[in-house]
Amino acid sequence: MTGMGRYYLAAALIVLVVGSVVFGHRLRTGSWDVRAQPSGTPTITRGAGGPPPRAQEVFAGDGPWVLSALPACFDQQSAVEGTAPALQPEIPPARERIAGGTVLHRGPCTVVVRAHDLLITRGRDRLRVPPDAALYDTPKGLTLVYERSGHAEIRVYHDAQPFDAANAANK
Repeated sequence: MTGMGRYYLAAALIVLVVGSVVFGHRLRTGSWDVRAQPSGTPTITRGAGGPPPRAQEVFAGDGPWVLSALPACFDQQSAVEGTAPALQPEIPPARERIAGGTVLHRGPCTVVVRAHDLLITRGRDRLRVPPDAALYDTPKGLTLVYERSGHAEIRVYHDAQPFDAANAANK
């Protein structure tokens, strides 16, 4: 046995002996409860009324899903994923593509259409659909086409409908 092996064996034996003594004592007394005497007085560290208010955090994201993450602005109707060649027939005609430099306003969101990507802002929130992304204004709705590495996603959106509490209660 090597010099280090002896130390491991000794440590294992110590743990085994101490564990056996503790287990035997607990078994003999029949007490499995762990108890301690309280000490000190609890104090309120935050003040009354719950957690302190937080500053609104900025929501940021980068991907073909970002329009779907903004339900106050866009209502996703459909999504199709597959290889770019397989989805080629589903891509809208070029005449329906929204030109780079166009700015769209949908609810509290602003969409800046650029040549190969989209920038979306909502207050302090910043989102982006990375290249290669194209936005189309089609009869089905606002259509996002995202292509990368031979893979494509096509998502169709309608403008988000304002929430109507009266109609929601009747459904």
